[in-house]
Amino acid sequence: MAEAVTVGATLRARWPVLVIPSAIYFVSHFHRIALGVVAQDLMRAFTITAASVGALAAIYPYVFVAMALVAGSLADTLGPRRTLGAGALAMGLGALVFGLAPSFAVVVLGRLVVSIGASVILIAFLTLAAEWFRPDDFATISGLTQTVGNVGGLAAAAPLALLVDAIGWRGSFEAIGAVTVALAVVAVLGVRERSAARAPTARRSLRVVIAGIPALVVNPRTWPPVLAGAAMYSSVVAVQGLWGIPYLTQVHGLSRVQAAADVAWVAVGVVVGAPLVGRISDRWLGARRPPFLAFSALCAACWLPLVVPALAPPISWLPAVFFLLGFASSGLILVWPCVREVNDPTRVGVVVGFCNIPVFLLVALMQWLTGLVLDAAWTGLEMEGMRVYPAAAYRAAFGLCLAVAVGAVALAACVTETRCRNVWRPG
Repeated sequence: MAEAVTVGATLRARWPVLVIPSAIYFVSHFHRIALGVVAQDLMRAFTITAASVGALAAIYPYVFVAMALVAGSLADTLGPRRTLGAGALAMGLGALVFGLAPSFAVVVLGRLVVSIGASVILIAFLTLAAEWFRPDDFATISGLTQTVGNVGGLAAAAPLALLVDAIGWRGSFEAIGAVTVALAVVAVLGVRERSAARAPTARRSLRVVIAGIPALVVNPRTWPPVLAGAAMYSSVVAVQGLWGIPYLTQVHGLSRVQAAADVAWVAVGVVVGAPLVGRISDRWLGARRPPFLAFSALCAACWLPLVVPALAPPISWLPAVFFLLGFASSGLILVWPCVREVNDPTRVGVVVGFCNIPVFLLVALMQWLTGLVLDAAWTGLEMEGMRVYPAAAYRAAFGLCLAVAVGAVALAACVTETRCRNVWRPG
């Protein structure tokens, strides 16, 4: 009976470990996407250019790169509960500063604080999952995080636009900030750090955590899954976050609203695919490399209709193409279990944080390179001061995405098969 009570208490304690971090991660993605909704409001309020808004948006990926190992070290030393609470508090305070900002410089400060807070959330979430759940549940939890995050991104589109119309962009960010601060309090009070079923272990010192980073970096089994995931994600973000809407409006003549709705199917595909690929890996196959390879191959194949003119689908089919692209790209959630299972299992935070560095660096690089390809193929046509690129230019840019996605397939084939167990050995 005592054992049954203990197991029941453990199961009940797991719900806050999923629900509270999920709510905070949802909000972190909301913050990440929200800037695009209020870009024109900011330009009008502070008399700034589109380049200034672009620089403001670029804060997010660069902060994620800079904070990757720092965030992992915090999760491994302070603990994921405190890291999660501190990250949510920073996001909330940053949003309040953003909404109350008297000048654009203060807006930049608010965005910087939001980005710093957001950069630790996923790492703390997955560190908690590693403490509370079995190793063969880790991919499933990783998939859950991406489903939650992409739903948050979808919520930052039309719902936020309606809120801004109702109470203004300042009032909207003040309200979001207040909710996020409240979630920080809930995280500190409602999340427990480790299962009672496990023997407690002392937190490592920061010096010991940092000393273990070189072993992670020089481990040759670390790199194939990290680079494969980075290639998949960066190629998809190029269309989802940058060139998808201009492609649909300039080449296919869609309105901006319709184009945005079509591109949103990428996020819907991730919402559906992420938990599925985690479940396939953890439970149905009990393996990492086969689903990683299959989803990366499907991701590469999805670029063909956008690159090869003979395979171009009717415009009414493009939402389905974008859905499949998002669905296939959800295979990148296997990065975290694959890297975790070939490295020291006591350094989950640093391992997960390290994965962010090449991912976000390649995202920034791909956005720049695809822009260079478009400019190289530009024919000189402008409309209302904006460059209009021909279909061939977009095919060339998407061809670069296809090449990167093919590289992801080759790298996925080199992933170490762990059978959902940690195979790391000292030395």
